[in-house]
Amino acid sequence: MKKTLKQILKLGFLLFGIIVYGQEFKFDIQNTSLSEYLEMEQNLGSERIQTIRNHVSSNGNAQPIKFKREQKIISDLVAYYYFKEKDSVMSHILYEWDESLLTLKPNSKEKKSKEYQIALIENFNELEKKLTELYGEPNSKGDLSDLKQAELKGGLKKNDKWYPDDNTEIEMYIVISNYYKKSGMITIAPTHRIRLYIRKLKTE
Repeated sequence: MKKTLKQILKLGFLLFGIIVYGQEFKFDIQNTSLSEYLEMEQNLGSERIQTIRNHVSSNGNAQPIKFKREQKIISDLVAYYYFKEKDSVMSHILYEWDESLLTLKPNSKEKKSKEYQIALIENFNELEKKLTELYGEPNSKGDLSDLKQAELKGGLKKNDKWYPDDNTEIEMYIVISNYYKKSGMITIAPTHRIRLYIRKLKTE
């Protein structure tokens, strides 16, 4: 008898619960200082990494401070902390799970196993659950229920948004796709990514 994705994910949670390793976040960007974020990363044993490319800013942001957190099964997490150059006030944060970012192979043909895909979905679901407990149901688009879609063009996608207050937006999205096609200068490559943004909507 075929297992449903829900059953697979339940099994995945039992097998891959360890993926929540290093999953500590401070979502309240309005009341958390840069020094508190840096202290959190240090306490987690994160590795500070160099900013290779220059992030051009037109709103007074300094170059982001980046950390890498080791993960189990899925790609390591890269955290970007953006802040104002003049006073170090937080601007926004990006947390990204994307192996192509670390290997610098954005157009690789490499596909991911079902085990990897299930672990990535479980990671997304854990974060979604945590954020929903804090801020209520998100504005949500997309569906992760049919893993077979990962083999087709477009793949599996889901996007969630929360608005904890009038000046904060939290956005999280996931893309899971094993689809590869090269046509002339255009390449559609397999993509397995989660991005979590925490943004101040207005900054000084």
